[in-house]
Amino acid sequence: MTQEEIDFIHFRDVQLLHIDYSTGQVDITKGTKDPKVRMPVYDVGSLNQDGYSRIWCNGKLRMKHRLVYWLYHNELPVEVDHHNSQRDHNNISNLQPSHRAHNTVAKEPRSYKQLTKQEVMAVCEDIQQGDLNITELALKHGRSRCQIKGIMVKKYWKAIADEYF
Repeated sequence: MTQEEIDFIHFRDVQLLHIDYSTGQVDITKGTKDPKVRMPVYDVGSLNQDGYSRIWCNGKLRMKHRLVYWLYHNELPVEVDHHNSQRDHNNISNLQPSHRAHNTVAKEPRSYKQLTKQEVMAVCEDIQQGDLNITELALKHGRSRCQIKGIMVKKYWKAIADEYF
């Protein structure tokens, strides 16, 4: 049994209040072990920089999609993939076991080619608006997070970026 599975068992036995497998919503109780003192917390989880939802299990941050898969199937494959490639959709019908090789090949490849001036300007406009995080910008423009971050900190395309921010 892995440490991750031990953490998931603790989560199930101590923290879990309810899970809706059709949506991936996980509700927990927080507080002491006394049920009269415990408070419900609904749809827990926070997104990391790559767009995956994480959840605290036994004092450690764990991937929510792996927890949902384990709670439903009572087994944990090496990789759990999102069928529709949307990392924050953790409903059980969207989760499937996978191998890393399949997981990396199945996803739409990102382009690492040189950006055009027009593409950089579009990225800068979106950065300036501030509505999207780096991961969302990278997905929207079909670029790597590294390329987007390079524009934001003016490591790349400084002359154009200076015009926007």
